[in-house]
Amino acid sequence: MSKSQIAAIRQEFHLVTRFVPTTFLERGVATPFTTPQLAGARARPGERSSLEVIVPNPTGGQGVYILPWGSIDSLCNPTLHDRRLNEAVLLLRGVTPEAIRHTARDVAAEGLAGRGAQAAARRAREAESHACLQANFDLLLEVVRQVELEGENPIPPEQDHPAALEWRAKRAVSRLAPRLHCLPETVVLMLEQLATCFGSIGVGRTAHISISIARLVRLRREVAEFAEQKPDDNAAEAGLVVSSADLTIQMAKATLADAQELPSDIVGLLQRWAADPDGLLRLLARPDWLLDGWDRICALWELGPAAGRTIAEMAALVPVVPREAYEWISQSVRIASQLPAHRGKIVQQFEDWRTGATVCDLIARNEALLAKTL
Repeated sequence: MSKSQIAAIRQEFHLVTRFVPTTFLERGVATPFTTPQLAGARARPGERSSLEVIVPNPTGGQGVYILPWGSIDSLCNPTLHDRRLNEAVLLLRGVTPEAIRHTARDVAAEGLAGRGAQAAARRAREAESHACLQANFDLLLEVVRQVELEGENPIPPEQDHPAALEWRAKRAVSRLAPRLHCLPETVVLMLEQLATCFGSIGVGRTAHISISIARLVRLRREVAEFAEQKPDDNAAEAGLVVSSADLTIQMAKATLADAQELPSDIVGLLQRWAADPDGLLRLLARPDWLLDGWDRICALWELGPAAGRTIAEMAALVPVVPREAYEWISQSVRIASQLPAHRGKIVQQFEDWRTGATVCDLIARNEALLAKTL
């Protein structure tokens, strides 16, 4: 980026030198652009415009720039994929990690970020559809387990013949409906709706969120090992990645456990869904908000090489944990990790990772990252 472009950005857009968001909405949602200058960009509801974009300081200095979503063209020359993604995100009613993820998949499926991302989008859609069907089946099993009378059927529902299980499920739903003051058809519909929420969380089994946490645990371990082996190679940046990952892992595990506990009281879960679906959706989305942005950091590390420059780029992308997250954690959960106080200085050291690579190389690299994060 030229000095004249940077000067124009400083005049036109708002620079926040110390960006410490209180809530996740204020922090925004990581948006997988492929244009190098938009690395680390986040979308959030705007005060004056419908959406705002938060972009790390392009000079490599401390802080972020906040600008209207429609002003991205003033910041850089976006790729065709990013222009399409920009338009699609602008049409969203609300920005959440799930909404941005689905939108990114839809755009990638058009092939504008290459065949790799296009194929990854298709696989991700199929996996999500399968996960929702699995969650629906598992929730129905919980209904049977919790509604049937003790000793009524000695065969566990998951081991029963499909035809017999179908009959048991219908009987359980018919018994449950009066307790919820609704028709059996309404219970079935609520279970289907809940399945879309529990697809990534899992009902008694490993699902997308658990896999993402395991991926982050592996990243944390390997970066720590790298820092031990090469203590003079971006040690501060590696320390930031490790400390931030520790905090995120603890919080994500705690909020995931809260969500996975809900189906153990299937009647209470259905009553809660009927009374306050938005509140339940917010609770179930907590692990997703905490993990937002880490998929790109993990993908960077997995693409390699495991070198200081990669660590520096990862450190610059580490999400800030808003104070809101601490309100989500039960008092019984002890948060052992805290982010280093010199975070701003560390990120400021990340000056220009683009040096030595052409824009085309970086776009191709970012398209490969996109394929690994859909």
